[in-house]
Amino acid sequence: MNQLMTSTRRNRFLAAALCLLHGFSWSCVFPTTTGPGGPGSHQVSSLPEFSLTTLTGESVSSQDYDQKILVVNFWATWCTPCVYEIPHLNDLYRDFRSKGVEILGISLDQGDPEEVRRFIRRHRMRYPVVVGARSIGDDFGGVRAIPTTFIVDQQGEIVKRYDGFRPSYMKDTRRTIEELLG
Repeated sequence: MNQLMTSTRRNRFLAAALCLLHGFSWSCVFPTTTGPGGPGSHQVSSLPEFSLTTLTGESVSSQDYDQKILVVNFWATWCTPCVYEIPHLNDLYRDFRSKGVEILGISLDQGDPEEVRRFIRRHRMRYPVVVGARSIGDDFGGVRAIPTTFIVDQQGEIVKRYDGFRPSYMKDTRRTIEELLG
């Protein structure tokens, strides 16, 4: 009986330790900074100029988004929280594209482009995706966490920045787009 109690206490201790460790890793991997900039970044207030290529070879540039609301999502195939965002981004694309809202996924994968293509098909990403280098993240003020998402208004101003992933970001993104649409 005494051995059973010791085993139960040890299991409870291990469970509590794992919960604390999980909570700590959640906050390290998924920072909570929101707003146009954040600690460790240089402030970028407007959409930087860029020209990137889709996996089908089409060119996409910042000028393509003039007078539109743009949601830019930096992600990678190895990023589990990025997978959580895909259905939400697909919903935003479906619900708001006809109203002048665009979604652009920027993959920061540096490996085989075919791996990115397979990921896009497997996760049914409906919005345009381009492949970017770290320098494009720097142009946006530095990407410190994956995913990182920016909302750009119709005048090309960055109005929101989400570093990492939190479920609340999804509701806030939708609310911000609705406010920008008026």
